[in-house]
Amino acid sequence: MVGTVGVHLFFLWNIREQIGQGAPDFTSYFTAGIVLRTGDGVHLYDFRTQEKVQAHFVAKTELRRGPLAYIHPPFEALLFVPLSLLPYREAFLGWSLVNLGLLLLVACLLRGSIAVCRGVNTWLLTFAFCAFFPVLANFHQGQDAILLLVVVCLAFRALKRESLFAAGCLLGLGMFKFHIILPLALTLGVWHGFRFAAGFLATTCGEGLVSLLLVGWKGALEYPSFAWRVVSAPALGGVPFHRLPNLLGLVGGWSVYEVEWEVKAAVLVGSVGLLIATIWLRPLVRNQSAYNLGFGGAVIVAALVGYSSNTYDLCLLILPLAIVADHLFSRAGEGRRANLGLYVPALLLCISPLWFFLWMKWEHLNLVGALLLWWFVAIRREVGVLGANRNDFVPSSVG
Repeated sequence: MVGTVGVHLFFLWNIREQIGQGAPDFTSYFTAGIVLRTGDGVHLYDFRTQEKVQAHFVAKTELRRGPLAYIHPPFEALLFVPLSLLPYREAFLGWSLVNLGLLLLVACLLRGSIAVCRGVNTWLLTFAFCAFFPVLANFHQGQDAILLLVVVCLAFRALKRESLFAAGCLLGLGMFKFHIILPLALTLGVWHGFRFAAGFLATTCGEGLVSLLLVGWKGALEYPSFAWRVVSAPALGGVPFHRLPNLLGLVGGWSVYEVEWEVKAAVLVGSVGLLIATIWLRPLVRNQSAYNLGFGGAVIVAALVGYSSNTYDLCLLILPLAIVADHLFSRAGEGRRANLGLYVPALLLCISPLWFFLWMKWEHLNLVGALLLWWFVAIRREVGVLGANRNDFVPSSVG
């Protein structure tokens, strides 16, 4: 673990010049903060406005032909308004320190929610997170995926306490990455019913109102087409399919050309099938062990079916990793043969050099999608076995 974190730090040190030139994704967040701070929110989703702002702090290199577009909802840009008061390098460092603090918060939340984590020191657990490659990718790009992990962990903790409305409200805070949160919210909404859905909708409506106040009707109407245009075109900042560790990347990431509509249709059908398979776990998650594993499976599926789920978004896998580890340790003395699919994909995902190989050498991070698919199938099978055991505590919030 120490060696892996050392490699990660060495990698970040070697790209420090690129970071200073404005290459990371943080550039888009910093730009959005400046646009809102200067009162030009109505033009937040305008290429010329973003390019004009970035011209003041992004070096003219061959790294990028145009502006790195901000494509998240307007309300998230408020988080970066205070950072926009700093020079770019200091703002990037400040956001990195915030992410370190968020990782520490995740460690505290997991120690309070998952038994196996309670035996590990908070700082050691945080250090372990830093050895996970998606966490490195988050620091590399100055991304916001660790914040999303905090939101999901808070919602998970609230659900374990059967605070359904609060859990829905908390999960709604993650709508800055709606392509991942919406599939997860759909599953949990079916599992838990009206109170959870009401909380989620309340937060989402509040965020929508804040966004409308920030950018006006003009900016709000421009946002969907602007975001879709960017994520669909690598030249504008969209990620090539072979670098997407999700179902779209796994199916469509083998062509050097534009993915045909037939492939996208197949991915859509597969995504719907995965969501249905997750929702159908509802009758089985009737005891605490089955529920925890089912929640972990729902998180994995949300990352799989998210249209533009990227490597840094897989920070979310920290929660399923902890849940599966807890399950394996708690069942170790039962004499039942462990399901290989529960821990083999998990172990492979924890090998940082494998990620480096798939990213830099082979350039096929989309193969991570195969590991996630295998892992979910194994988890679903285990939930089926646990669901037949009604001796555990049955959460009143499910079923």
